[in-house]
Amino acid sequence: MTLWLIMERRVPTREQAHGVWASLYRLGGLLGPTGALASAAFAAYLIGAMLMVRVATVNVQEARKTAWLRNMQTAFRPRVSRLAFDDLIHFLQAQGRVLVPTPEEARDPRQEQSQRGLVNLVARDVLGETRQLRIKLLIANYDLFNEYDRAVGEAEFRKNVAYSLIGLAAALSWLYSPWWALMLVVSFRLYVAGVGSERIANDVIIEAVVAGLLEPATLTGAAGLPAVPVERGP
Repeated sequence: MTLWLIMERRVPTREQAHGVWASLYRLGGLLGPTGALASAAFAAYLIGAMLMVRVATVNVQEARKTAWLRNMQTAFRPRVSRLAFDDLIHFLQAQGRVLVPTPEEARDPRQEQSQRGLVNLVARDVLGETRQLRIKLLIANYDLFNEYDRAVGEAEFRKNVAYSLIGLAAALSWLYSPWWALMLVVSFRLYVAGVGSERIANDVIIEAVVAGLLEPATLTGAAGLPAVPVERGP
């Protein structure tokens, strides 16, 4: 629709058409309205497939590159709920991968921030293995995989429609009236809903790891990441 609004004034009428446009008009006459509509829908599908934005978290390599940004860890927090994040903290503490803070450390905001920053990186690395873990989840628990797949589908649909509406609002505002920019409210609301669905999908992966259904390479050491200290230093 956005492309049509931009190009419509440049498309000649049937009487004025020549060359390629005349050929397309003749082809439309041969196909009929139904065939022309189906062809246009298929072309729109191809364009959408090429421009579609996939819901994907940062991969292990990118997480490794940002690991040195200790003072900016909160800015790289993955999209997971607070409940799933706390469950991951307790899981890592139970395994000895993250130290259990002493009462003095628990009252120290800097120590707490450092611990949560470390768990941020672990969560990012785990979610970076989503392509592999989703196959393992399908084998381990089909119903849980369906929940994950549904959330991913909803997130991708909502976020891509939001992006498309941004382009449509920009075209309408440029061609007709700035008031069409109000459509961005709908786009923003859809994007927020997509982020919520993405968070649900990430929660499924994190909770599956906590429940022992999945063993990511990040925690088994197969990813080659530096080990988390188990004991306190002097």
